[in-house]
Amino acid sequence: MSQLHEIEIGKTRRVIGYVLSILVSLMLLFSGVMKIIGVPEMAENMAKIPNIGEMVTVIGVIELVSLALYWIPKTSNLGFFLLCSYAGGIIVGEIVTGEPPIPGTVVAVLLYVSTFLRKPSLSGLGI
Repeated sequence: MSQLHEIEIGKTRRVIGYVLSILVSLMLLFSGVMKIIGVPEMAENMAKIPNIGEMVTVIGVIELVSLALYWIPKTSNLGFFLLCSYAGGIIVGEIVTGEPPIPGTVVAVLLYVSTFLRKPSLSGLGI
């Protein structure tokens, strides 16, 4: 492969990674803000998870802080790992409530794929 072709692939990969990162970030931002402002539907959904209902605002703050860390260049790795843990919590919450873990899985997959496209060294796969 020519060096120019490799540069084009790298640029395309980063652009796709940023687009997907923005998409998943908007999902998490919307979710976090809804928790903090106390949208009734969000509170009802969170109340289905044992011992979590009263912590909705705190969970929203954790979500938004993790998201902010994800977008600050010097703390992006920390933000990524915090959001990975958060996505795992979404999946567990969905399973506990008897819901299919589709939204949590979508968030996790988008987060992983977008970050690995933007920062291939983080994946450990050498891609």
